Amino acid sequence: MKAQRFAGWTGEAPCRLVWLPGAAMGAADVAAQGWDAEAAAAGQAIDMVALDLQAQRYDGADAIEALVTEWLRPAREAGRRVWLGGLSLGGWQAVLCARRHPDLVDGLCLLAPYPGDRLAWNAIQRAGGLDAWPGPAPDDSDPAFEVWAWWKQAPPRPVAWMGYGRQDRFADGMDRMAARLPAERVLRIDGGHDWACWQALWSALVARRPWAADGEGAP
Repeated sequence: MKAQRFAGWTGEAPCRLVWLPGAAMGAADVAAQGWDAEAAAAGQAIDMVALDLQAQRYDGADAIEALVTEWLRPAREAGRRVWLGGLSLGGWQAVLCARRHPDLVDGLCLLAPYPGDRLAWNAIQRAGGLDAWPGPAPDDSDPAFEVWAWWKQAPPRPVAWMGYGRQDRFADGMDRMAARLPAERVLRIDGGHDWACWQALWSALVARRPWAADGEGAP
């Protein structure tokens, strides 16, 4: 698992934010955005690192335990708050990790989280929709159903914040996800599935400081 530390990395901040990149991007692409500097300028102490999971599966399910062992559990054992950030497919992977290890994740920062392929969603629709769907069958090994089980009744912890562009090509699926969160934790802006939109969303999140020690964003 390759890590790309942001330029402002100290390794000592009270909150660690681990970023998972989307498909066709690497950890260096995320770290190059300068998001740590923007948070620091706002007086927020966060150490940020982006990871290349080096997963063999497209959904990253096979790399979750390594992510936990190498990055999440050590931060938790050091008494630090732990947040997972995800871009597109990385958002999908972050939710899967939170589903499997809710005790190790304090919050989720999901920018344009990928809503998954149609196969899982079609099966949920055949069951009567997300509210009627009973959840994954005991013998179901598809992680997509784990992710949708999390969205079916998103827990109060970890705290999840989500942002995406209204013109995003996956906006329909993201609307379904956003409907499961409190409205005040969803940011919708004009924009597509691109860095310009994600930069604006990050700036909006920094203004709300959701990773603050009290767990609440700014008004």
